[in-house]
Amino acid sequence: MELYNHERFNNWLNRLRETDVDTEKAESFAVFDQMVEDFVVACLNIIKAVKNREIKKSDGISEIDKMNELLNVKVDLGDEIKNEFFEFTKEGLKAVLQSFRYYLDGKSSKKDFEALLKDAVNREKKGDLEGALDLIARMGVKVLKGEKLPEDIEIPEDSIVLNWLDGIDAINTALILSEIDVANASEE
Repeated sequence: MELYNHERFNNWLNRLRETDVDTEKAESFAVFDQMVEDFVVACLNIIKAVKNREIKKSDGISEIDKMNELLNVKVDLGDEIKNEFFEFTKEGLKAVLQSFRYYLDGKSSKKDFEALLKDAVNREKKGDLEGALDLIARMGVKVLKGEKLPEDIEIPEDSIVLNWLDGIDAINTALILSEIDVANASEE
């Protein structure tokens, strides 16, 4: 069972290439957010498949690892701004995938969001990017377990942590939207 493949990823890359972006119009960058949402939905489907015993946990982790490998390919979107934005997007996707992997591995944290974020920023400042990503991914696990990402969380600017937090926010948003969809379906 393959839930996300090279062809699907290439379709997104082609959409990114075809999209006109304008730094004056934030909405022109929406396709990048849609790509992240697609990754999140694919990962949620992996978790659902594991929970429904359609695939083994190890197969779910393998699927996430394959998705991660897609991000290791050098991509040229034919535009400097798109390329730069894609690099930011890839960082967010790394946090998404690491969060889902940790969730399946059972890795979590008892620390609250603010403490994890503060520790991640400190690790980044010390050059420990792997440790910083680990902490942000644990924030993602908390979201996957049902905790809501605080709206008033202080987000560091000009930081790779910011890109990773975008990924965690995408998970948070997808879960909130799925709750709304379920509530609307039950009202009908």
